[in-house]
Amino acid sequence: MNMLVVDREKSAKLQIYNWLKGQIISGVIAPGTVLDKRDLMQQLSVSLTPLREALLLLKHDGLIDLVPNLHTVVRLIDPERVREHVFIRAALECAVVEHLATEGVPATTERACAHLIEEQKAAFARDDYERSFDLDVEFHRTLCDVLKYRILWDNIYANRSQIDRARQCSPVNVPGIKRSIEQHDDILALVRKGDAAAARVLMQAHIYTVFDDLLKIDPRYIETRSGG
Repeated sequence: MNMLVVDREKSAKLQIYNWLKGQIISGVIAPGTVLDKRDLMQQLSVSLTPLREALLLLKHDGLIDLVPNLHTVVRLIDPERVREHVFIRAALECAVVEHLATEGVPATTERACAHLIEEQKAAFARDDYERSFDLDVEFHRTLCDVLKYRILWDNIYANRSQIDRARQCSPVNVPGIKRSIEQHDDILALVRKGDAAAARVLMQAHIYTVFDDLLKIDPRYIETRSGG
């Protein structure tokens, strides 16, 4: 685990929040892990107040459960919650590529996306799947930025947390990563071509591949809902 070194010139709460969120989404801190606040305070050299505030943000994200005076635990992965977030993310990103295919995409954006895809291919070739994942995020953000809607990417990125955790807590799906990069290539080609309907269909299929990963997650990490 890469330990956070808190920059005293910046908000400690946000640094702790972003670090813990990254550790949880990546699976470094596994679902079901009990977080000991005293241990975290010592490891990070922070006081209880910013740590508590960071944990409240993570609770709001649905990534941890806080039981007052008892424990703080990383939530198990809830397949129903993942499905809900997939539905929302797909609705937004399908609308983005449909719009770009209809209205046209700037040449600078085309070049930026093409460059990101090439970087992804290079990262994949050297088995750097973490870098490939970061470039995946950047590809999607670059497409969204064209629209210049202030809160569009914020909403999409917030919805990615549950989806990305499902992907990263499953065994590394090498064929799936390769297919994802190929789909980026194909999505960009369809947007260039102006085929809005096909771009929308492919973007949805691209996002829905998380369900393949969901099936491969260790059952201990999956939240089961009792029938009623």
